[in-house]
Amino acid sequence: MKLNNNLLIGAALVGGGAYYAYKKGLFGKIFKSKSGVTPADLKSPAATDAAIKTEQTAVKTAKVDAAKIAKAVTAATAVYTASSYKGKVAFIQSDLGVAVDGIAGKQTNMAYNAKYGLDKGDISEANVDYYKSKVTQGLTLVKQGQLAKQTSGVAIVNALKNGGSIRFLKAVNAQNFILNKATNSYAATGTNLLFNSGAVLSSSWRAIDRGAGFVLIYKAGATTLQQVPVNAIVIV
Repeated sequence: MKLNNNLLIGAALVGGGAYYAYKKGLFGKIFKSKSGVTPADLKSPAATDAAIKTEQTAVKTAKVDAAKIAKAVTAATAVYTASSYKGKVAFIQSDLGVAVDGIAGKQTNMAYNAKYGLDKGDISEANVDYYKSKVTQGLTLVKQGQLAKQTSGVAIVNALKNGGSIRFLKAVNAQNFILNKATNSYAATGTNLLFNSGAVLSSSWRAIDRGAGFVLIYKAGATTLQQVPVNAIVIV
């Protein structure tokens, strides 16, 4: 059988190139890897195949590990970014001693209600800042009760007068009063104004101590005042 001269020349070139690469140590550079194969081993086709498969496995494993790390970073960021809703819930959960997953489920809400009181309903994006502030201030139900006992009409009057604020510990459907100038006394109008639990009144409000555990609060400049029990308010 007559061999094609071109095939013979091509084979010689390939063989010569491989031999040149081997002598120059180029195979060592190419397979300087996790396979542990040396240039001498490459004389064996089986060793070459093993080296290639080892490299492919290493690359595949690295990609899987990178994907896992990226997923973990994304999950951690979603939960622990302080400004995110999940981050705020996670902060609350860490205080309550429940599982920290950034989800305000039944367990989280029950634990919060027992410790601080869910006076604005279950934790949600609409009220999470309010509930987080109770945690940062340490306003547990016990402390809220203590503060309510310590608060006096005079203290409320001075707090609002000096630029402070007050917060309602519970909802109060307050009676409206007006000043009877003829008798210089306050008379009920027969109407009411509802203050929701958690409502905060700032220094734009004023108060008058009525004694007997009540204060009259009113918006500066208003002629109608609301009567509120002192123990329903805390100075903040």
